[in-house]
Amino acid sequence: MKDQESARAIISENIYGTVATTAEDGAPWAAPQFMVYDDEVKTIYWCAARASQHGQNITSNGKAFVVVYDSSVGPGEGSGVYLRTDASIVTDPAERETAMAKLIAQHAGVPYWSYEDVSRPDALAAAFKAKVRQAWVNKGREENGQFVLYREPVEL
Repeated sequence: MKDQESARAIISENIYGTVATTAEDGAPWAAPQFMVYDDEVKTIYWCAARASQHGQNITSNGKAFVVVYDSSVGPGEGSGVYLRTDASIVTDPAERETAMAKLIAQHAGVPYWSYEDVSRPDALAAAFKAKVRQAWVNKGREENGQFVLYREPVEL
């Protein structure tokens, strides 16, 4: 239970994560993103240009791996959550409205895309989502006198 609570706290309290995708030719791509997590639907939301490399990759294959971690802590004190997801552009208007409201609220006081910016047919930006399919947290242990990190599955 502690791992589950820790994982939920990390992805709920940290506003940045890295979205990793793969292009059609197999080339990897990682993009830091401002994001928000909706625990009710186990989904991460963010906005980006439709033409961005990760946007093109997601449109092409619907897969993303997301890592969220607290970069404000000292060495050896950090934790991360690793998420295998199914990713896409948010097309449902009600879901897009909810996602945008959460993103804008979290981004208060700083310019950000509006619901209208990502909803128009000619929109250059889009709201993206990554539905969590599997999650892991970091763990450490000693093996043969050496400290090693490994991932432990966790249910969100």
